[in-house]
Amino acid sequence: MASSTIEPTRAGGAPGCPFAGSRTASRISGPRRTPVPSAARTLTAVPDLPADALGLARVVSRQVRESGKHVLPPSLLHAMVLLRGRPDRFVVAFLDCLLDKHDGRFHNRTYLALGLLELILADPRGVPDRERLSALLMADVIRHETAVAATPPRADDDRPDARTLGARLAHARRFVAECGVPEGAALPVPPDGVVGEWFAMTAQPVSVVHDEYFFLRALQCHELVFTGLAENVVGATAALREGDVRSAREQVERAVAAFAKAALLFRVVATMRAAAFHRFREFTQGASAIQSEAYKRFEIACGRPSTERLRSDAFGNVAAVRAEALAGADDLSSAYLAARPQPQLDGPEWERFDAAVVELERRHQRWKTTHFRLAARMLGDAAGSGYTAGVPYLRQCLENRLFWRLPLAA
Repeated sequence: MASSTIEPTRAGGAPGCPFAGSRTASRISGPRRTPVPSAARTLTAVPDLPADALGLARVVSRQVRESGKHVLPPSLLHAMVLLRGRPDRFVVAFLDCLLDKHDGRFHNRTYLALGLLELILADPRGVPDRERLSALLMADVIRHETAVAATPPRADDDRPDARTLGARLAHARRFVAECGVPEGAALPVPPDGVVGEWFAMTAQPVSVVHDEYFFLRALQCHELVFTGLAENVVGATAALREGDVRSAREQVERAVAAFAKAALLFRVVATMRAAAFHRFREFTQGASAIQSEAYKRFEIACGRPSTERLRSDAFGNVAAVRAEALAGADDLSSAYLAARPQPQLDGPEWERFDAAVVELERRHQRWKTTHFRLAARMLGDAAGSGYTAGVPYLRQCLENRLFWRLPLAA
């Protein structure tokens, strides 16, 4: 059973990327299916493959580091397919990530192994919260970059130069500190046991281009940041519905502070070499940040988007979130409009709340502007991978506002 291959049509630019969004055609040849042999035949043909799921996952992960997920030996693909009947949730989540290209369902969620990260976060033996998990992901970047830098150079070496590496590590350490690990303290390590073992399987790059590894980890951190932002805004909405303006304001201020982490992630990503980016993005067609449910849930938590935006590609790529918005999910803008006219709720606390909302809008706009500039530098005129026009799409998104329904000066 051969792995799926993606053959992008190069009309009007390079193939897509997981960072912006392309309407250019892409031809996905796959999954190409051949008969799956029995377990006995597979293990006879490849006698050195371990029989246990975690052991096999380790072997596959090592192979991914050598060849990229885009190209895996048929023997390993066969063996992984045979694991699909296992009831283990970690195995199911791992296969969801590993076999996405083979199945012809490559997507932002599977590229980033979000299902596996969610299990690690939810498991009582695992990571206590998103802050710690974010710190672990970025600490892994630091360890990976440091380990590669310590190896002798190779003829085909594409590691960054010393200056670029220094900047990348400095920004990564600042991000870890922003996640609650004191500067100068030892880097956090994954938990012991099976959960820590599966954490090592959450990075499955599609290529062997050096920079893809840290890029993938940064995108995973972005998802965690925006999941937290959405929870902050949902909490503010609930407090406002109860008439507790102070608690609502504190939740919004936490969201404002969280954008510091989002900004640091862009600084990490800015150390990407454009040439390296274009080399691995050829294999990421079909996975895009436009498919981020975490970001869209943050957006609809702030306020229901306009009808035009709900009908756009932005929400067409996140059908579940779009359905939530259309079903009337509560949002901060609606809670504000319902509560603000009540005289007993007016006063200095409302002024502070208004200021917090305005600042959240401002931070979000700054984040989008940085995203646009970074993508423009990386992509140029090329299309993205989320089936939009790439940079022109991001330029258009600069006009969107989270709190467009509120009478607040932005």
